[in-house]
Amino acid sequence: MIQSKHPSSAVAELIGESDSFLLAKNRAKKFAQSAHPVLIHGETGTGKGLFAKAIHDESSFRKGPFVQVSCSTLHEEDPAEELLRNPENQPGTLFLDEVWGLSLPLQGKLLAAIEKGMHKRVISSSSIPLIERIETNQFRKDLYYRLNVLDLRLPSLEERRNDIPLLVHHFLKSGDHDIYVEPIVWKALEQYDFKGNVRELKNMTEYMKTVSDQKTIQLYDTPPVLREQVEKNKTKDKKAVAKSLTLMEKEEFAYLLETIKQLNEKGEPASRRVLSEQSKSGKSELTPQQVRSRLDYLEKREYVTKGRGRAGTKITLEGLRFLSSLKNHIIQE
Repeated sequence: MIQSKHPSSAVAELIGESDSFLLAKNRAKKFAQSAHPVLIHGETGTGKGLFAKAIHDESSFRKGPFVQVSCSTLHEEDPAEELLRNPENQPGTLFLDEVWGLSLPLQGKLLAAIEKGMHKRVISSSSIPLIERIETNQFRKDLYYRLNVLDLRLPSLEERRNDIPLLVHHFLKSGDHDIYVEPIVWKALEQYDFKGNVRELKNMTEYMKTVSDQKTIQLYDTPPVLREQVEKNKTKDKKAVAKSLTLMEKEEFAYLLETIKQLNEKGEPASRRVLSEQSKSGKSELTPQQVRSRLDYLEKREYVTKGRGRAGTKITLEGLRFLSSLKNHIIQE
């Protein structure tokens, strides 16, 4: 049980600008003006505890204690009346976190205590649909309707992906300066499936902040699970790109990448002029302008890096993998 007599405002923690999040926030503000019980439901890590605290902080109960109870840790012999007892005889808020975790005997005790009357506002949360628990006789229907007067649904991070940059910047705040996040990291975060929602994003951000130089977040500063996802996505992208190309395009890209690879190994510059000249002895003759457009395509997908002057073009590790994929597709056709 966590009790706070003078909780700091949690409103500032409710970060987000997506429509679904703003709707939930607006509902929470309205619910704060009522004394009716609130049931907050949403996936794990969506911020149910933060919303419960925010509702308390903006309510007429804010001068009283905010008592948080982790329902899954309670034992059947614990008297529910003790949870509802007001130690300072002040109106406050009782937050039943993950109320689905209450055993049936405790649910009965809680219902009886609520029906006796009290001076506390009850807010409950659940990451598991209580209706499903009712259907399997694991949750009392009468208690459900006691707790679910004002229903507040929180969106998953998947439903508010446009809030990811805002949340990351909020979590990355370090003193009086912002930490720069490289584009490839943003792309990885945008593509990642956050099953743990905002909590997982926060944990991931804390990891990056800790291992970075506090100035820039690079891909190798990200958790292994994110880098693994990046590699999987790149593999999928290469296969998809290779499939979408015509046979002629595959042969042209394979020629360019193979030639660049050989020139790199010899330490010779892979300039557009050289690549165009050498193409005359192959299946497809490419003008310098055609070489340029194809190199732009490859660079955009990080298969090559283009240097200035004698540095020429370099093939990347991803480019080598793409070359291998192209060769396999050409053989199959």
